[in-house]
Amino acid sequence: MNATPLKLKPASPQASVTPLLRDWRVLIVDDDVEVHAVTRLILGKMRYKGRGIELLSAHSAAEARALLESERDIAVVLLDVVMETDDAGLRLVSVIRTELGNIATRIILRTGQPGQAPEEQVIVDYDINDYKAKSELTAQKLFTTVVAALRSYETIVALDKTRKGLEKILDSTSTLFQVHSLQQFAAGVLTQLSAFLGCQPNGIICVQYDPDKLHDNPPDDNGIRVLASTGECCGCNMHEDADGNCCDPAMLEVVRQALQQQKSQLTGEYTVLYLDTGDTRATAALLHGGLGLADESDRKLLEVFAAKISIALANALTYQKMVSAEQAATTDFLTGLDNRRQLLRLGVPLVAGARRHGTPLAVAMLDIDHFKRINDTWGHDAGDEVLARVGQLLKARFRTSDVVSRFGGEEFCIIAPNLPPQEALALFDAFRQQLAAERFEFDGKQVSITISIGVSTVVIDNIDAMIAAADAQLYRAKLQGRNQVQAG
Repeated sequence: MNATPLKLKPASPQASVTPLLRDWRVLIVDDDVEVHAVTRLILGKMRYKGRGIELLSAHSAAEARALLESERDIAVVLLDVVMETDDAGLRLVSVIRTELGNIATRIILRTGQPGQAPEEQVIVDYDINDYKAKSELTAQKLFTTVVAALRSYETIVALDKTRKGLEKILDSTSTLFQVHSLQQFAAGVLTQLSAFLGCQPNGIICVQYDPDKLHDNPPDDNGIRVLASTGECCGCNMHEDADGNCCDPAMLEVVRQALQQQKSQLTGEYTVLYLDTGDTRATAALLHGGLGLADESDRKLLEVFAAKISIALANALTYQKMVSAEQAATTDFLTGLDNRRQLLRLGVPLVAGARRHGTPLAVAMLDIDHFKRINDTWGHDAGDEVLARVGQLLKARFRTSDVVSRFGGEEFCIIAPNLPPQEALALFDAFRQQLAAERFEFDGKQVSITISIGVSTVVIDNIDAMIAAADAQLYRAKLQGRNQVQAG
């Protein structure tokens, strides 16, 4: 995995600061200006659970509706019944609950004319939470009524937030469990985390670290690597400046603290999700924003989300290990091509299919001419360079449906299904000419490399037999002067 190393300064002990929650919002709906003034006098300095009261005013049902449509976090509505019409307040209740779909806001009906809106009938017919005659609402009773309403609102909002949060967790992790690439997983975490927090994916970075290096001094080599990034940090996993700092140092300091403490961090600017996979490596996903996450229910949901993401990460890590092991067993480390074992494994069904369906198939053996002379003259590093370059050219020249492999030493083998004999001969001869035109420079000297190729186009018993036939043609090419293609 190629990723950009980050240089972080040591973490300060006070990097995590919990953001303050905004005041409770209470809407006064009444056509009497004095009612607004008295209510503000009574509730203006009120506090509940460390939060003050922000009082909003509407002097008609129409004005209140406009406010409620634009402001979705109003906790309590103190609502008069008689305003533009004798039942304007009652009609507004229906609008709030039915048209706006707002079931969380607590509605306290206040009326100066109880006879026009009998309490028993109103409580039964309308979804209100309390009913008070203005004459009975002393300062103390208004305080008590509002506190009770705020307590109910807080509970309802917390339950709804938990429900929605769990839905998001289930939706997001179900897709992440299907992702196996570690880089794809990291990008998915950033996307899902921003959706879960309800903010733009801006300034997000996902990092992985080596625990043995995290506490090193100096912290230049700390083992932290970028896996994926979006928004303001987009490209952080691709580039870094001269100092090695590709992100805001304050941001990286919060990440470092999360990794050191093995704990998610919420600050005034960042949300850092610590992911523990039980592996020797750990991951942190950072979001620039998410300021709404401050109460206990949010924190618990974040813990649940982190746990689910950690399981998905463990799945991605396990899959990556399996893929790496498979690649090591089937890939030539020097050229990146399939190795001999993989060639034979893939070749068996290709030859069997060509025999069964009567379709053309070509098998070619390629050998670099005078390769020992290259090693003897310029050393094995030069020989490795030639092998790697030939591998690159082969991969670029042939189709993805072809099996291109390093057979051993300086020999390569290619299986090309659905390739007629004349086309096969032309294709391999074009590659021979392409390689002959390449120039390698060793110790300041320009060197050309040639290749001999033997091609078998007659589909016979099995892959081993076709490779043997191609090898026989290769022997003919070498006997007749090398740098040529022989087919049969």
